[in-house]
Amino acid sequence: MGLPRDLLHQARSLARAEPKRPRQASLRRAVSAAYYSLFHLLTEDAVNRWIADTPDRRLLRARLRRAFGHSDMDKACKEMVKQGVGKLKPALGTAALPVELVRVAQAFVQLQQVRHDADYNLSKSFTRQEALDLIDLCDEAHTEWKTIRKSAAADVFCAALLAYTGMTR
Repeated sequence: MGLPRDLLHQARSLARAEPKRPRQASLRRAVSAAYYSLFHLLTEDAVNRWIADTPDRRLLRARLRRAFGHSDMDKACKEMVKQGVGKLKPALGTAALPVELVRVAQAFVQLQQVRHDADYNLSKSFTRQEALDLIDLCDEAHTEWKTIRKSAAADVFCAALLAYTGMTR
């Protein structure tokens, strides 16, 4: 998965760019890149499970990836971390909810919030350590996703990331 890993690498490079006094611009971009790394990991994996990567389907795959909304993804992740999986429980059926999936969802929610702060809240400052800790959180989410990405619960999760509103009516 090229882009998600590249964004994670870029985030780490930006957080370490100025050795003595890191610029807020570098730290903010690092935090934002970490969030987008997880965003693209999840959307890419979801589309990969649904549509074959063939030349005649590449445009469809790209368009479907653009259909994922940050707000709906946030709602789906918040629902996944609720006790008993909230409104998504019927879609899970008898599938167990892996703790790794809950941690991925929690990381997404946290990273989305700090990405919003990094991009829009100019009264918020970041330290290098905060940025590095968030990048580590993203890296851990990548690792945990790899362990559960083929589970039935991950199928429900991916569907909810795209169609949360329709799945919870």
